[in-house]
Amino acid sequence: MFDKEIKFTLDGGFECELPNMYRVNQHFDRHKIQDIPSRINKELATFPNPERLRDMSLAITVGSRGISGLIPVLQQTIQFLKEHGAKPFIVPSMGSHGSANAAGQVKILETYGITEQSMDVPIVSSMEVVQVATMSDGVPLYLDKVAMEADGIILCNKIKPHADFKGRVESGLLKMLCIGLGNHVGASSLHRYGFHNFHRVIPEAGERLLEKINVPFAVGLVENAYDELMDIEVVEQSDILTLEPKYLEKAKQNIAQIMIPDIDVLIIQEIGKNISGEGMDPNVTGRPGSGVGGFSGPNIASTVVLSLTEATHGNGVGIGMADITTRQLVQNLDFAAMYTNAATAGTLATAKIPMVMGNDRESIVFALKTAPIHDIQNARIVWIKNTLELDNIYVSEGLTNVVDSLEKANRTGNSVEFSFDESGALLPW
Repeated sequence: MFDKEIKFTLDGGFECELPNMYRVNQHFDRHKIQDIPSRINKELATFPNPERLRDMSLAITVGSRGISGLIPVLQQTIQFLKEHGAKPFIVPSMGSHGSANAAGQVKILETYGITEQSMDVPIVSSMEVVQVATMSDGVPLYLDKVAMEADGIILCNKIKPHADFKGRVESGLLKMLCIGLGNHVGASSLHRYGFHNFHRVIPEAGERLLEKINVPFAVGLVENAYDELMDIEVVEQSDILTLEPKYLEKAKQNIAQIMIPDIDVLIIQEIGKNISGEGMDPNVTGRPGSGVGGFSGPNIASTVVLSLTEATHGNGVGIGMADITTRQLVQNLDFAAMYTNAATAGTLATAKIPMVMGNDRESIVFALKTAPIHDIQNARIVWIKNTLELDNIYVSEGLTNVVDSLEKANRTGNSVEFSFDESGALLPW
């Protein structure tokens, strides 16, 4: 697909002198946990009557998102359970991700270093589900069959703003329970409500499922703006519904942002499922694939996406929120994985293909020549690696006055030029 050059008329062609760029440091609060194993052990020590865990088979949920410090959190949790006589194992809990098949979901876990060897417990992956409860309107609620055959479920997930809706709870423990642990069938069923209803669907579904299952405790994780763990909470089943909203507010207060208010061209080096459920986080760009309101971000005239992360395994969901991309990115797409993900979520716009240019240089030049600007040398350009790593970004000369006026950002070093290799790929600064 797109293996041939697309020839079309562009005023002046792709010859263009690009403005110089400056490295900018954006400063966010960096409170973080220094010793993750000690902190999770301290939290686990608050769990009352751990002797009740003896001889219980316990399914620990692990999702498809990259989470800072997840490996030591899981390892210490597993050790705690074993010390108290339980028999833990891991269940992938990621809805339709991994192409909605058991092997694909195990492969995603391997990407993050989560294997039977590193965890010293079995990983049991299956797409089979059983109906556990029913919504008030009669829609069935499903959970992973393997997890339901265990004596209990340990929910473990990052709590953060969701990429497609706003509500009292968004991404976190309840959503992992009713969407992630519902596998393809359960996730598809709930997504048919549409994201505009998720602010009420997730709390109701979570509450109804919690009434039917045994969750000895859950582990909620909150990251800071630098993608580092800043909080770990061990929560008993009876407290999940009341405490998760509080942790979400903390996460929202610590999300990274692009501090530049008006941008002509935003260049995103990479997108992927390990970055955001939508490849690039709408909480940063302000562009949700769901079309649901409540998201804020800079005013961006044109967004260019250059590549996919290796960890996304070709699932380029979210590329539809870009305006321009490269031929190489499109050729690296796993359309089966992307279409399955978009169809399950009901966010078809995220899987659309934007305008495709021959390489990175052509994509950037095309964006500048089609943006609502008269002088490219004064264009307001921002480059970011991805929507997770926003402490170091690059801005064009046309934005230096804006940066210099910001309280929590500063330029570092001299200006640098755009540099490309022979194939037109953007070289690191």
